[in-house]
Amino acid sequence: MTDTRPPLVPDLGFGGRMRQVAAIAVPIILTSATTVVVGATDTALLGHHSSETLGVAALVIPLWIFSTALVMPWGSATQVFVARWHGARDEESIRVLARAGLVGAVVIGAGFAVLGAMVTPVILAWTAPVGLDRGEATAMMWVLLCALPFTAATGHLRGLLAGVGDTGAAARVALLVAVLNLSVSSVLIFGADLGAVGSGIGSSIAIAVGAAVLYTRARSVFGRGRRSRGGTDRALLRSWVAVAVPDVVFGVVSYGSEVAVAAVAASLGTVSLAAHRMMSISISLVWMFVYGTAAAMAILIGQRIGADDRDGRLAFVRAGTALMLSCAGTTAVLLAVAAKPFFGIFATDSAMIAAAAAVVWSLPVLAPIMAIGTVYAAQLRAAADTRGVMYASLFSTLCVTLPVVWMLTEVCHLGLVGVYCGLIAGWVARTAATYLRYRQTTAGEVDCPA
Repeated sequence: MTDTRPPLVPDLGFGGRMRQVAAIAVPIILTSATTVVVGATDTALLGHHSSETLGVAALVIPLWIFSTALVMPWGSATQVFVARWHGARDEESIRVLARAGLVGAVVIGAGFAVLGAMVTPVILAWTAPVGLDRGEATAMMWVLLCALPFTAATGHLRGLLAGVGDTGAAARVALLVAVLNLSVSSVLIFGADLGAVGSGIGSSIAIAVGAAVLYTRARSVFGRGRRSRGGTDRALLRSWVAVAVPDVVFGVVSYGSEVAVAAVAASLGTVSLAAHRMMSISISLVWMFVYGTAAAMAILIGQRIGADDRDGRLAFVRAGTALMLSCAGTTAVLLAVAAKPFFGIFATDSAMIAAAAAVVWSLPVLAPIMAIGTVYAAQLRAAADTRGVMYASLFSTLCVTLPVVWMLTEVCHLGLVGVYCGLIAGWVARTAATYLRYRQTTAGEVDCPA
């Protein structure tokens, strides 16, 4: 395995540590940015194809994101363990997980794809607004589900490489996926006039190719992983599952709530649904800085935990927090200021643009709240306390976000304003709950098994 291990003593000085966080975070942010660009590109292409096609995508994409939330957490669990073992110089455990985790991820992805194909027509019948082509929406979702095993493999391979500090490979592959998706989808959407289904086909092809390229990179770094043997290896995999399952629940609840919120937006009409989709892209642009920096923090903190370096761990927390707040906050303000020109990229309907611009004020409000909560969540993840992150998500989503969104839209009739006030309330609750969990672990001195 290529030796990319960090020094036992991190670079002293706040600026040096911030550069270390940024060195890992930037490729992750670029990966997220590329993913957002893929979604934004599809939205823009479909929006210029027809408003009806954009409505189909606005309904299906949250379902697809929800599906990926069922498989990507297994890669996050891989990253948690690989970072710890990398800091402790336990390369054998990494090789075991590399092979067994890949097989497990693909099987899990295939299983959820079959299940998703069965329930998609039922979900769309419940969530689709009057007049939307449910047949086209169902076909688009079925095509996307074909890529779910490859998505699961991608998550695992990214986790392997990120755990040892190689986040650049994922960024390069994500760029390849974006270019391929744009090229194929453009031809299928307009040239073949397949609309939303063409977008799904292009995305699926690009995801499969990206997974294959990422597998080649992982093989060059880790070599061929050995087969699991003995009770020690089985215990290792059980620990991996124990960390992944709470993250799966977290993903199901978090992204499931996005599907529910999209359904609320759909009940307000096609214009509100499309405006919500454009706002979702805006939030994703802010979130990619939050997520990328948090992932880098979790990697570096996990490596410091493995190396038993408490001072280094706390130093990376401080540096990562400053970087996250500055990047996410700046992005949110810029999007709010340039709202109408930005939304004009995705739609030509002035009513849709105006509806999205009317709630864009929520971005600068959400950014610091998301950042602070995610800083604490990153520390819990690094210590393998995904259960705590899950508890915070369950509480905030089920007890705050969904009830408040429903009350403000259905009872108070505030429309999209009610939706985004509910989202803000939910993030406040999640941040508070995550902080309380952090405090319960002896002020962040989390002691979790490797």
